[in-house]
Amino acid sequence: MQVNRNLDLDSYSIHSYSAGQITVALPYEPVAPAAGGDAAPRREVLRQSLVIMPDRLVGDWPPQRFEDLERAHFELLAAYAPEVVLFGSGARLQRPHPALLAGLTDRGIGVEVMDTGSACRTYNFLMSDRRRVVAALLMISPS
Repeated sequence: MQVNRNLDLDSYSIHSYSAGQITVALPYEPVAPAAGGDAAPRREVLRQSLVIMPDRLVGDWPPQRFEDLERAHFELLAAYAPEVVLFGSGARLQRPHPALLAGLTDRGIGVEVMDTGSACRTYNFLMSDRRRVVAALLMISPS
C-alpha cells in the first residue's frame, strides 16, 4: 500500500509498505547544477525489521519475528530520546509483554502498539507534525 504523504523532504518517511517490504523515502539531496538540476526522489526498499526516525534509518533492527523480541531491543530505542515509540507488530496487532517495554515506559517515553501498516501511516503523520517519533517495525510476513 502506498502511503499518501505531504512530507518534509529533509526527513526519512515511509513511501509504501506491503507484505515482505517497506519502501522508505530518503532525505532529499540536491544535485549540482552541472549534473542537470533537481534530484529524483530517492527510495530504499527494506525487507527486514527496521527502525525509522525523521533523521535516521536503522535498516537492521535485530528482531525479525514477534517471538524474537527482547527487552534489550526496546531499550536501544530509548537512546534516541523520542517522545513516543510506535511499535509495528507485523501483519496483525500483537501486544508485547509490559516487561519488554519497561525500559521505555520507566523513562516516560510513550509507546503505541499497532500492526505494522498502521504504524507506518501513524509515523508519517507524527513525523510531518515535527514530533520526536521512533517507529520500530517488524516486517509484514508474506502469505
